[in-house]
Amino acid sequence: MKGLPRLMLSMLVGLACTGPLQAHDIGITQALLMELPDNAYQFAARIAPGMASRHGGPELPGHCAFTSPPTGVQTASARVWEFACDGRLSSQDEILLRWLRDGAMVSAEWQDGSTGRRLFPNENGVITVALAELAAGSQDPLTAAGRYTVLGVEHILEGLDHLLFVLGLLLIVSTPDVRILALVKTVTAFTVAHSLTLGLATLGHVDLPSRPVEAAIALSIVFLAMEVVRGWQGHRSLTHRQPWLVAFGFGLLHGLGFAGALADIGLPQADIPIALLFFNVGVELGQLVFVAVVLAGRWLLVRLTWPAWAAYVPVYLVGITGAYWVIERVAAMAVPV
Repeated sequence: MKGLPRLMLSMLVGLACTGPLQAHDIGITQALLMELPDNAYQFAARIAPGMASRHGGPELPGHCAFTSPPTGVQTASARVWEFACDGRLSSQDEILLRWLRDGAMVSAEWQDGSTGRRLFPNENGVITVALAELAAGSQDPLTAAGRYTVLGVEHILEGLDHLLFVLGLLLIVSTPDVRILALVKTVTAFTVAHSLTLGLATLGHVDLPSRPVEAAIALSIVFLAMEVVRGWQGHRSLTHRQPWLVAFGFGLLHGLGFAGALADIGLPQADIPIALLFFNVGVELGQLVFVAVVLAGRWLLVRLTWPAWAAYVPVYLVGITGAYWVIERVAAMAVPV
């Protein structure tokens, strides 16, 4: 019972130092590039006023200049820049976004009626919007697959609520010693379940409001923390006897959370099959990395000596964090969207 709690304590302290306890988003900002008459353009990004500091103004091609303030004009839900060019934008042009985000889903509406929409990742602090990729039919399937895989990895590794739930599952199947068969069955059940609801929700067969789903995900963390403590006190419930069943049930819920995050970026219809498959692949890769790190840390830290009470500290931190999110997310349900 000692090794994994020690690792959790170390990880939770590190996570707590990175910022406030809050739900995560997928880190992608939606934007629209609209071509207007006379070589004029409008670039609008879906940015709430409180997020403006994370979104600097776009860096335009050399033959373009702003016709509105370079800092943009903030509306209730978007920030808008207007500019004009010496000649039309071409496929060789790029717009650079030095945003503190993982990427941007940029749509384009051209004067000839054609449209395009692509996901552009943040690479070394810069999101490069290559206009060649915003022409109709320009999507490279391999490039799209890679981008959605990376997005899935980033989403799971930056999603503290999902990671705390996985930690709870690992505690259930790794106390007092790692049970390999139970671990494999539990992780597999969680994977199958959230893959199922991720697919159903993304394809439009399941549609639940996101706020109750997020609140229920937080409640699942509280439930697991309570079950861990009860197990240490000698109470053997279904969670301990058949952890894969609990993982499957709550995995269905977490899959809806993944789907809500994926839907928030505004997927192009043609991208849905690729996005669904490779975003899920990325989530699984990130989850496997996390499980491997936890188990490797357990193997190393089991050799340390800690007081008996220290084993309970990380579990209570997990439970308190989950309870905080429950209150926060339930309260948010009373606020109009």
